[in-house]
Amino acid sequence: MLLIEKDGLKTSSWFAWGLALISLLYLSFWVFSIHLSSLQRASHLEPVLPVVAEDSAEYDALTQSLLRGEGLSMNGELETLRTPGYPLFAAALSKIGGSYFAVTFAQILLALISAMVIRRIGMRFASQRVGEIVALLFLLNPVTITLSLLLYSDILFLFLFVSGFYIALSLEKEGFTRQTLIASLLFGLAIYVRPISLLALPIFVAPIIASTLTPKLKWKAVGMLVACLAVLVTPWMVRNYLRTGVFDFTSITASCLTFTAARFMAITDGISIASAYSELKSKIGAPESQWRDIRLSRKIIDVTEGVILAHPFSYAAYHLTASLPFLFPSTIAFAKDTYDTAIGREPPFAQGAIQSLVGGDVPAFFRGIASIWWKILERLGWLCVLLIALYTVWTRRTEPLAWAFALVIGWLMLLAGPAVGPRYTLQALPFLFILFVSGCGYLYAHFHFRASK
Repeated sequence: MLLIEKDGLKTSSWFAWGLALISLLYLSFWVFSIHLSSLQRASHLEPVLPVVAEDSAEYDALTQSLLRGEGLSMNGELETLRTPGYPLFAAALSKIGGSYFAVTFAQILLALISAMVIRRIGMRFASQRVGEIVALLFLLNPVTITLSLLLYSDILFLFLFVSGFYIALSLEKEGFTRQTLIASLLFGLAIYVRPISLLALPIFVAPIIASTLTPKLKWKAVGMLVACLAVLVTPWMVRNYLRTGVFDFTSITASCLTFTAARFMAITDGISIASAYSELKSKIGAPESQWRDIRLSRKIIDVTEGVILAHPFSYAAYHLTASLPFLFPSTIAFAKDTYDTAIGREPPFAQGAIQSLVGGDVPAFFRGIASIWWKILERLGWLCVLLIALYTVWTRRTEPLAWAFALVIGWLMLLAGPAVGPRYTLQALPFLFILFVSGCGYLYAHFHFRASK
């Protein structure tokens, strides 16, 4: 049995039922998160859901500054690291709904809509069945569920990115200008939500190159995209210039380089990360508390680039190795650790096994990845997903869309670098899942054909 959508496409009944059940699952988790927040308050645990530590707590501070009419500020100081996209989203919805749970409810809706967009991308690449399986896999991913319930920018960014990707991929001669402008607007909004994506221009261009447009129209679309993004980011650059004297979008590049350079120094100099930060602080001439200030960005970039370029080949090997966990995210551990933290059962700190590998301690690396049996199985599962996805890319190697998917995965992996974690992998999972599910279909057809001979 098939259900008919408004545009004439048919939705499988099994997918409709699956989507309905998963929607109820998300709603149940949302209600449970409200209950859990009340238990946190009764136990005087901080922060209270849907706010958690680190980035989420910063989004809370920025949102509250907007609600108080203080502009985008952190602890009374002008904010130049993060951009206003997500804080405005959270402020508007929490103002309307009365709490952050209005924000997480909206994020659940965005996750479900994103799944439908991902389904369409999968259909364009392979088939309706592939698109529908991938959409459900995306929604059942523990990281998707967890992030939809927390004050994080990831779900909103993913929605904007996959929506822009699908529109850019679907560009046609008729309505070309309007569609290109819509895709550019979505990508521009995504940059305001996650400013690091300003360094991800190739993944915005990839769907245009993979579209069915003529080469001339493709280049015209790319030009329009770049011009639109430049126009969209300029107002925030002007704001920063008027407030700080620096005409730049954000200090995120400098922030990422300090994180990376400190860890690279710890490896190359054989010192602790704390000592590496101390050395950087001495070279920069300012305490870490000031490093997010855009007025220090040029100095920070000069210092950290000096650290990296002193050993360029060693750094390239380090960056690539440290990025590998992107392909093997511990999704179950991410959800479990979030829950444990919420109930006051703080997970013990454990250095990631990848740190042993980048430090050259291979035995410690293998001991680390083999320490918990279910993590071994999960990583073996991701290895199978990766190998089958690569098989799909090879099978469809003459098609630009296969390489567009591979580019998105690879670029996001390198962009995450040593800061990699399940949150960053989430943005690439729709494309990895499409390649994986398609590859499973090819393998099944191949072996079924051989068995029938």
